[in-house]
Amino acid sequence: MRKNSILTKRNIGFSPPDITDLEVSEVADALRSGWITTGPRTKKLEKDLAQWIGVNKCVCLNSQTACAEMALRVLGIGPGDEVITCAYTYTASASVIAHVGAKIVLVDCMPESFEINYDQVEQAITERTKVIIPIDLGGKPCDYARLYEIVNRKRNLFKPNNEIQKAMGRISINADCAHSLGAERGGVMAGSLADFSSFSFHAVKNFTTAEGGALTWRTIDGIDDEEIYHKLQLLKSMW
Repeated sequence: MRKNSILTKRNIGFSPPDITDLEVSEVADALRSGWITTGPRTKKLEKDLAQWIGVNKCVCLNSQTACAEMALRVLGIGPGDEVITCAYTYTASASVIAHVGAKIVLVDCMPESFEINYDQVEQAITERTKVIIPIDLGGKPCDYARLYEIVNRKRNLFKPNNEIQKAMGRISINADCAHSLGAERGGVMAGSLADFSSFSFHAVKNFTTAEGGALTWRTIDGIDDEEIYHKLQLLKSMW
């Protein structure tokens, strides 16, 4: 085999973490504190993220998958409901729909783009549609203004199942923001663009806690943010 052959064995690092002595010191302090799971540091991170993103509340969970599923459960999504998402994504965007017993409705991405196909979304909406899950693939936020236009045009088809759905009065937009922490669209931060937004803190993401994730949501008229926060705290102990 020639030395310049493309088959020459090479060692390629997988998601090498950017860890300095500061991060090592923070982890050591956390271990010394006696809190090795949800504790004061987690609560501080929730507050800091909410303030940075521009929302009232944030919940940190063990993964983006858990965050996306808890958002569906808070909304009361279950058997008989339909949730639309994009076929080009990681399995978690769709698997959480199956976890709650709802029907997965897949649409394609836009031509020459990885954004969800907005025209196909509109065509896929039925009286059973409760949620749309767009994906900020590669960290590029979707066109949420266009998605809101679509769901507002379809208000006549919407049939709410619980008090939060009644207060919203339309299909909820639950963004898969696994890649897009820190991204903006139109000057608005990911995490405050959609009704609910789920982030990943996995090792390959731009912010990591090794594993983990966070869920944010926009304030819903008539629903107390604190009520949603406490409901999420209960749900995370059940699943």
